[in-house]
Amino acid sequence: MDVVVNGPPGALLLMDGQAKGTLPLPVNLSVPAGQHRFRLQLGKQSVESDPLNFQGSGQAELNLTLSARTLVATLRITDGLLWLTSHETLRPLIAESIAQSASKHHAVLISGEREKQYLRNQTEILKCFEECGSSAPLLPEGQVSYALLVQIENGTPDASPSCLVRASLLDIRTREVSARTEEPATPCRIAELSAVSARLTSTLLQDTLTRPRGTISVTSNPPGARVRIDGRWIGMTPLQQEVFSGTRVIEVEREKYVTQQQKVTIESGDTATVQAALVRLPSAPLPRPLWRLVSGGILIGGGLLTMGFGGAALGIHGTCQDSSKDAATCSPYYNTQGVGIGLLSAGAILTAGGALMIAIPSR
Repeated sequence: MDVVVNGPPGALLLMDGQAKGTLPLPVNLSVPAGQHRFRLQLGKQSVESDPLNFQGSGQAELNLTLSARTLVATLRITDGLLWLTSHETLRPLIAESIAQSASKHHAVLISGEREKQYLRNQTEILKCFEECGSSAPLLPEGQVSYALLVQIENGTPDASPSCLVRASLLDIRTREVSARTEEPATPCRIAELSAVSARLTSTLLQDTLTRPRGTISVTSNPPGARVRIDGRWIGMTPLQQEVFSGTRVIEVEREKYVTQQQKVTIESGDTATVQAALVRLPSAPLPRPLWRLVSGGILIGGGLLTMGFGGAALGIHGTCQDSSKDAATCSPYYNTQGVGIGLLSAGAILTAGGALMIAIPSR
């Protein structure tokens, strides 16, 4: 579990007797599942907490408070925030500011090996800020709640007098961009960029946390249709998806069918249901029924086999039955011309009939 530890600055933190560093820790604490004890040493004071149970993976916030001679430890499960940026050189310089801003809204900035693992899928995640190209899960469910994209435009860090910082927050559960904002940074220096990025992160998280949510349930006949909300693709039917509340435009589309569109009001905490009976386009041919495909295949196979026999019959016409080489004197000899022509004709008819049975569109 990825854990942010809050406690008295300057105190030495120990977990299960092993020193982990002085608070505040520069990186999140990686805590394996199970029970663990925490101890703080501050000056001559040394106090230990009761055992805390950590379950599974994800993010958490651990608040350690010194009270007389006891250590009060409070564990809170939090949202995971994955930070994306095209300026990788800035990552170690302003990560702490973004992490502190996120922690104020009980979110944990993912770092370390887990960050590297998730960023391998960065290209697909970045696409989702416009529209997701796949209905597959973007990130492990329950481990990442948001993806934060920070872009610096109209300037170069530590080289331009000013620049513009744009930030967007992708809500992983709804697969929607929950908020966007921007702010100029003057001067375009690391200190100012750090402060602006922290403010934008706080604004985005606050706006997202206060947006009410509901659920949309969409089915279609036939199934396997794409579902769009306000023009943004979120998945395939049958679909049950958490979405932001409000009046939303739902589109259900499938190749060769008329797209259905309707407005749906999604109330906070409620589930809105959409059932789409799709109508096939008049210009779209119906699929061939299975019996026609099977029958046509049998006719084509039988026709080709019959034509093969006809060709063999014509091949031996006029040759000697006694294996002699003199066709003028041998007796009897094969007279199979009529049979060969008949078999070839019948095979051609069967093959053509089978092909037509498969090729002709259904009504």
